[in-house]
Amino acid sequence: MSVKYESSKRLVFNQLGTSTQQTTDLVVLNLMPNKLETEGQLLDLFAGLPENLTLTFLYPQTHHFKSHVLPYLQTSYATLPEIADNTYDGLIITGAPVETLPYAEVDYWQEFTEILAWAQDHVRQNLFICWAAQAALYAQYGIEKYAVSPKVFGIFEHRAVGADPLLNHLPHHFYMPHSRHTTLQSQDIAAQSDLKLLVDDINVGPVLVQSRDRRQTFITGHPEYARNTLAHEYQRDLASGIPITLPENYFYGNDANARVLERWHSSGQQIIANWLQQLN
Repeated sequence: MSVKYESSKRLVFNQLGTSTQQTTDLVVLNLMPNKLETEGQLLDLFAGLPENLTLTFLYPQTHHFKSHVLPYLQTSYATLPEIADNTYDGLIITGAPVETLPYAEVDYWQEFTEILAWAQDHVRQNLFICWAAQAALYAQYGIEKYAVSPKVFGIFEHRAVGADPLLNHLPHHFYMPHSRHTTLQSQDIAAQSDLKLLVDDINVGPVLVQSRDRRQTFITGHPEYARNTLAHEYQRDLASGIPITLPENYFYGNDANARVLERWHSSGQQIIANWLQQLN
């Protein structure tokens, strides 16, 4: 595997021995606060997969960033006007820590919807993660989110039932991290004839949803999360005095001082591999 910048804003991700294979062009709208951490998590998901990829990272111009982040974004990330004439195989939009806000109060909401509209003619398939999944379902289908307390937080076991290309090679029972203050209702998904609810869970709600034309894939969890991501979120909230429960099914013996039970990465990687396969 080799990773390099072909230009200042285009990352080339080649698997060793596959330089002659077709390259899949992705654009990634990274809405997570720690940009470098999220970049690394996504690259880790792609590692070991046979696809050659190029990634163009995107940021919302209308978001009020802290001043120390902007120089990196302006150097390494693109904005929608810079890529508006390009076409891509896939668009990935990450989660964002804004799920408690009404959508209209998110400062980049209008830009988010503009990117969705742009993608209709410039991107073959879209993948939405966590908040982006809820936001895109609301923007495109009017599906509401619902607040939950305590937050959905931990590693949850899901069942891959039925035959669908997005579920290929997944174990019947697989795991995925979740970390959010809101959820969706299964009946709201089922009411949309254009949507398929592929994985549902009584504890966390809809997990995997896809449009019937396969152009839109919605994942309400975080398949990209690294081993210690939930631990860092837990310690961060404790230090800030924010009410937080121990992440479920995460620490061995539910002891915050014990090791993390990492059992979701391979399934997350398989879901991403299945999604990439749809682009070929």
